Amino acid sequence: MIDISASLLARFRDFIYGACGLWFGDTKIAILSNRLKMRMKARGVHDPDAYYSMISNPDDKAELELLINLITTNETYFYRCETQMATLAAKVIPEIAKKKLAADDRRIRIWSAGCSTGEEPYSIAICLQESLPFRRLWDVRIYATDISTEVLMKAMEARYNRRAVAGMPEELLKRYFAEADGCYSLRGTIKNVVDFEYLNLVDAVYETGFDLIFCRNVLIYFRDETKTQILEKFYNSLVDGGYLFLGPSEMVRGLAKGFKMLVMKDSVVFRKEPG
Repeated sequence: MIDISASLLARFRDFIYGACGLWFGDTKIAILSNRLKMRMKARGVHDPDAYYSMISNPDDKAELELLINLITTNETYFYRCETQMATLAAKVIPEIAKKKLAADDRRIRIWSAGCSTGEEPYSIAICLQESLPFRRLWDVRIYATDISTEVLMKAMEARYNRRAVAGMPEELLKRYFAEADGCYSLRGTIKNVVDFEYLNLVDAVYETGFDLIFCRNVLIYFRDETKTQILEKFYNSLVDGGYLFLGPSEMVRGLAKGFKMLVMKDSVVFRKEPG
C-alpha cells in the first residue's frame, strides 16, 4: 500500500502549482493524493519520494505530462448545464448575430477553454447550427483548448459512449451523430467547425477577437490570484460586449473586473464592458 506523508503531499501540490498553476486546496487534496497513487501504481513505483524525483526531473517532462493528464480528467457530457445552453441559444447567439449583421460582419469566434474531451465545444457548435439563422452564410470557428494532451486526442476523435450523449435531445442525437455498436460518432458538419490545441491558461499568450468564451468548471482549480490573472486575459481576449460563461458554482465575486454580471433565463453570464 502506498502511503504519502502530509509533508510530501504538500510538496507535490506546490510543485504542480508551480508547473501549471493547478491548485489543490484542503478540500481537494484527497483527490490529488488518489491520483498520485493511481499514477504511481501504473508506473510500478512504490516510493513517493522516488516518484517526486521522477516528475520534477527538468530533463524529462513526459511523466509530469502524464500525471497532469490524469489529475485534470473530469466527467463531462453533451449539453452540460442545460440552462446555460438554453441561454446561449435564446439570448446570446441572437444578440451577437444582430450586432454582427449591423456591422456587416458574418464572422463568429468562440473559445472553449478547458474543453476536455470535446463535449463542450461540440455542444456549442450544435447549438449554433440549430439557432443561428441562415447558418451557412456565417463563418463560424470554435477554438478549443486544454492542458491535457490525452483528452485533446479523444476530442479530435469525436467518438462517445451512450453516457456522454445521454443529455442530448433525441432529435439532435439522430441529426448529428452516427451510432454503431454503442458508440456515437459526431458528423463532419459539426466536427469540422472546431479546432483543438494544447494550451496552459496560466502562462499562455491568449488570442484576441473572441465574441464568446466558455470556461466552465476550470477556475475551481486555481487560487484567487491566478483566477484574477486569467479573467483579465479573458477580458482582453473578448471583443467589447463579448460574453463569458463560467461554471454555475465558480466563485469569482470581486475578481471579474470589467465584466457586468447578467442573469439570463436562470443563468449567470458575464458581459465585457468597454474599458
